[in-house]
Amino acid sequence: CSSVSQNYAPVFTPHSEAIKDETPIKNIKEDIKFHQVKKGDTLYAISLIYDLDYRQLAQWNQIAPPYKIEAGQKIKVSESNPADKNVHEIRDDMEHVDVAGKPQHPRESTTTTIPTAKPSPQKNTSVPLNLAPIQSGKPPYLTPPLKITSDTPPVITQKKSIISIDNEVMLKLNFRWPIKGKILKAFSKTDNKGIDIAGELGQDVNAAEAGKVVYSGQGLIGYGQLLIIKHNDLFLSAYANNSRLLVTEGSSVEKGQIIAKVGQAGLNKTALHFEIRKNGKPVNPLVFLPENQ
Repeated sequence: CSSVSQNYAPVFTPHSEAIKDETPIKNIKEDIKFHQVKKGDTLYAISLIYDLDYRQLAQWNQIAPPYKIEAGQKIKVSESNPADKNVHEIRDDMEHVDVAGKPQHPRESTTTTIPTAKPSPQKNTSVPLNLAPIQSGKPPYLTPPLKITSDTPPVITQKKSIISIDNEVMLKLNFRWPIKGKILKAFSKTDNKGIDIAGELGQDVNAAEAGKVVYSGQGLIGYGQLLIIKHNDLFLSAYANNSRLLVTEGSSVEKGQIIAKVGQAGLNKTALHFEIRKNGKPVNPLVFLPENQ
């Protein structure tokens, strides 16, 4: 699968006005990136393009489940950092601010010095060294040991589970290979966000795990005919470059179910592009797949 960095020509807000006479601009707003929805798009498909969690997109755009979007709608796919805005602000006590944000010609400012109160003398509360400690009560060797009766239940400490929430979720998932074949292209976060598995034209593609189809179509550039299956709130799997899709959006599929047919992944390559996403981020499928196909 080729890189999907160029998708749908994302829409940008207009840039801020040009700087004139080398005067810094006050409160420059960062460009916020948007994705314009096309027919057939889903929030899950958009999240796949931008390596984002669909829940984050829903939060940014105030979209409630079941995350319905409409063609022509602009989806916010990045968020400005309010902390960075202070870099571009002009300070009132400066004539000019350089690129690093340091004043070049600071104005003279009047300051008022507030006198600090002298610390009051403290009383000497130390104990003289020649005084022996005062003993009160019985010596410890005459104190009888505490007896535990049946009325006092023993304190039982429970061992904490060493399995994290993510691991507990993974115990319920057991991915299988979608097809059997040689790996033609390995995983790379920048170049190839999944693995390319060699296959034969028309070969069956199986669901790697049970789940719900959240995208079925060919609207994403570089993915061909694509299926996206949601397995739980953390994990999605994607099956690209198919010649035929056998399940529709909204369908529930079982693990191992035939969901598509292998297609062309280039001029002289027949392969399936397979991805696993965790919280919207691509992860190496080989970490989750069994060693033997």
